[in-house]
Amino acid sequence: MTDGTDFRAALLLAAIRATGQVAPPRDTTVTARAAQAAAHAGRTLLELRGPAGTLPTLRLGWPTGSAPNDEHLADQLPPALPPVATLVWALCVKAAWPDPSVPLYPGLPFSAARIEEACSNLGADPKRVTSALERVLPEHALIVRAGRLLHLGPAAATLPDPVVAALRRGHHRLPEVPPEAPPPTQASDAPMPPLDLGPADTDPAPETGTDQIARSTVTALEAARGPLPPRHVTALADPHTKARIEQILQGTGRNLLHTPSGSWTTGYPDRVADALATAGIGTLPPTERAVLALVLIHTVALPRARGRHTHPHWNTTAHPVTANELARNRALSRTEIDKALRTLRATGMVDIAGGQGQYVPGQALQRLSPARAAALWEDLILAGRPGGHLARAITERRATHHADTLIPGESQ
Repeated sequence: MTDGTDFRAALLLAAIRATGQVAPPRDTTVTARAAQAAAHAGRTLLELRGPAGTLPTLRLGWPTGSAPNDEHLADQLPPALPPVATLVWALCVKAAWPDPSVPLYPGLPFSAARIEEACSNLGADPKRVTSALERVLPEHALIVRAGRLLHLGPAAATLPDPVVAALRRGHHRLPEVPPEAPPPTQASDAPMPPLDLGPADTDPAPETGTDQIARSTVTALEAARGPLPPRHVTALADPHTKARIEQILQGTGRNLLHTPSGSWTTGYPDRVADALATAGIGTLPPTERAVLALVLIHTVALPRARGRHTHPHWNTTAHPVTANELARNRALSRTEIDKALRTLRATGMVDIAGGQGQYVPGQALQRLSPARAAALWEDLILAGRPGGHLARAITERRATHHADTLIPGESQ
């Protein structure tokens, strides 16, 4: 990154990836630079204003022709919504978007009662419908609530063009929603259409074939649930194209990672990760961190201590742990553990293996940099045997390193 503005732009894009959306910075130069970096990576920076006069937010969308290609993602497609949540989402789209000839977003407001009635007519489980409306879809930013009404969420504004086109073609096949005139709303209560903050270069440099290949490879790496094998990212075998890919990723606050198994993925550079963590962006709450630690202790640390886990990989399905085993930790209730596991699964930190209730480390852990992975191993040592000699050595080394990096005169 050439200067502080470039780093702040990269950090802005990294924060959007970590949380889905962020407030626009006061410095419009940073936003403009971030829009340029996003365009190089095959994304577009959108400014959205939600219902009821909420503050604007920035999200990343997909310009025409840049959406992920399922063929490149192989078996690493992002996880889909559960069946009932998918049905509820389809009904929300139909209620908010009765006329497919107009843009999907922002759509019309609708009531939860209409969706619940439609789901009841289709025989859907009421509890799962309620969970989808109150938890699943809002967590994915597919819908938002404003007072008594629901609206399409900001994630609907960033759907790729092929997805919207497919919804438009199949609009007549979407389930019907019982008619009901929603309570009148003020114009300011409805979300505003997205504003594309794409680069405004008056004379952009002509795009080369290498740029196109690099951008599509970045799209695949960033969209994939886990690392991609070399046969699905053949462009990385060419040094020139690989260098261009690394340059594009650097502009978005990401870097290229080669996993121990020989696959490729992306992650946050340590400097970016440190800045995000310091700001509390994208970090796990205490309960989720505790449950993740328990999963790693049971599935990796203990098997490794017993000589049954000898490789450096986090992704292992050989030693799954059940929720019942995790619940033996009396410091957390079963309800807290189950809720934390849902969050960890949604973030890719934990996966299910061998059937419902068998948990293993998730694909997202393979996006850790070598330094972050080493620190996590040390954290497991500290959690498993905090009074041991190795734990004391780790604690002393970290304390010394922290003291060495303090600014002269800074309070400890």
